Amino acid sequence: MNIFAVREAIRDAKYKMELMDRTADALAELLRGHLRHVDRGDLLISLKRELRDFNITTGQWKARS
Repeated sequence: MNIFAVREAIRDAKYKMELMDRTADALAELLRGHLRHVDRGDLLISLKRELRDFNITTGQWKARS
C-alpha cells in the first residue's frame, strides 16, 4: 500500500466518523426502548460505561481526562 492510499483511507475514515457523529441523535432515538433486545451483554456494558460520563442533572458530558 502506498502513502497516497493510506492518506485516502484516513480521509475516508475521518469522513465516515463525522457522518456517525452527525447521525448519533437519530441512532439513539431508534435504540431507545429497544435495548432489552440486545443479546450481547458486552455491548450493553460498554454503553453503560459511556453513559456514566453524562450528567443527567446538567445535561452535560464530563470533561475527558
